[in-house]
Amino acid sequence: MVSRFRAILARRDTLALLVTRDLKVKYSTSRLGYLWTVIDPLMMSGVYWFVFTQIFSRGVGREPYLVFLLCGILPWQWANGVIRDSSRALTTDAKLVRSTNLPREIWILRVVSTKGVEFLLSLPVLVLFVVIYQRGLSWYVLAFPLAALIQAVLLVGLGLTLAPVAVLYKDVRRMLRVGLRVLFYLSPIIYGVRDVHARAPEWVQTLYMFNPLAGIFDLYRAALFPDFFAGWTEVAVAAGIALVALVVGVVVFTRLEGRVLKEI
Repeated sequence: MVSRFRAILARRDTLALLVTRDLKVKYSTSRLGYLWTVIDPLMMSGVYWFVFTQIFSRGVGREPYLVFLLCGILPWQWANGVIRDSSRALTTDAKLVRSTNLPREIWILRVVSTKGVEFLLSLPVLVLFVVIYQRGLSWYVLAFPLAALIQAVLLVGLGLTLAPVAVLYKDVRRMLRVGLRVLFYLSPIIYGVRDVHARAPEWVQTLYMFNPLAGIFDLYRAALFPDFFAGWTEVAVAAGIALVALVVGVVVFTRLEGRVLKEI
């Protein structure tokens, strides 16, 4: 494991080159380019804001609700993109995966890093609405990088597991499409962790805590809604699950790598 990590670290320049290439290709093939990184989450937020403030009487979240939504939707876009694209990370460039001597984990790290950069590039839209609504920041903004780090570790672990499994078992991609829709509503995006604590039975609260995105998204949101922060227990659970996911991902990827190379 240590030797593989060293090999990946030695090829960090190649990883940066792949990420840069992906971003350039994505933005160069569209007239709006970078703006799509902002438009997509902004449109999603706008739809949910309209539904829950103009049509239904909302009993969840905090005001300004649009800012509240963006705090959940932006990191969700990162998670959703990685989980979706990791399932084809080894097949999209199958010839390169087979023929180059790069550590094959690079292709998963490429997806996580590319989507992570897109997440960072989308943050100005959140800053814009924070300024518009004159929403102050709390000291929890210092924990923002911690939330991003935990999410990155979690996504790398999930990506290392999903990438080889999706190659060997074709139904995994279809299952992921359904699973991601369910996960969206089971994560604190249009509502908060405190809403779950206030409304759900105790056994549901306990189960909910084992969704690692709950603690991660709640920590992101704490920077702007500190009074709505559920506490560090969920964050600690999320960090623990992220580390377990990373270890499991490394083990699964290592064991299945040979079979995957024969398959692709």
